[in-house]
Amino acid sequence: MRATRMNDDGETWSQATIYWDPIDGLGIQDGAQNDEIDFEERLEVRFASPQTVETIWYSDLFHTEDRRYGSYLTDRVENEPVDAEIAGLGLVVGDQEIRKETFSAEDRLPWASFNQEVSLNFKENGDLRRRVIIQDESITVLAPSGTSTELDILLENPIGTIDKDKRSIFEGVETVEIDLTPILAEFHGTNLFAVGTSNFDAVERIADNDQALNNLRQVAERKRTSVDMSNGEVRTELIDAAGLDGLTFFAPFDASNDFSVAGIIFATEEG
Repeated sequence: MRATRMNDDGETWSQATIYWDPIDGLGIQDGAQNDEIDFEERLEVRFASPQTVETIWYSDLFHTEDRRYGSYLTDRVENEPVDAEIAGLGLVVGDQEIRKETFSAEDRLPWASFNQEVSLNFKENGDLRRRVIIQDESITVLAPSGTSTELDILLENPIGTIDKDKRSIFEGVETVEIDLTPILAEFHGTNLFAVGTSNFDAVERIADNDQALNNLRQVAERKRTSVDMSNGEVRTELIDAAGLDGLTFFAPFDASNDFSVAGIIFATEEG
């Protein structure tokens, strides 16, 4: 298993660090979400021998995010709903991805956090490092408030006047990442990374304590059966997924795109 992140050239990939916690599962550190898989990241899982994958469990996949994050009509993945987080999956045979699939959220984004229900050491948006939305002729930045009682700050700024007659020049051209530093400089005095690693830090403090991790897992399992609060879990049944040498998890670019991998279930030999 390995994690990779796209380099600034938009073509090559470098090694990243895998994240895990007993509530959400596997993610990748240091992206837009410090504990999830973001659009510029991939989690590659390879098997020791070919397997038939029956089910994938995702977590942190929600819909109805637009109200909170100001991301209306930014989801453009074909055949998937707007206003829903979307997870991407590549099926690998040998060294090739033979098929890609996408899966969308099933549960509404709750106004309370399941992680906070498990432990008060976790914060809502506690691992949010940045969220920038470019839409039409404006740019929106979500700035975490840094407290559990205050709403996050949505800052909007016009991109500037663009000659609309020239837009056709760029139709069909592949989207590339741009340097947002000059644009973000317009938001003077705003700390965009106020709580960027607090949840990660909370897990790291107990990472070497097997008993503490097990206690956290037990609380999470008990809460899942006793409280009516979604952790964004999505069970996806795979079809024609026999003889796989691995899986690649990715987040489509044109969507709300951060999620965790909670589990992989293989088919039994009896089928």
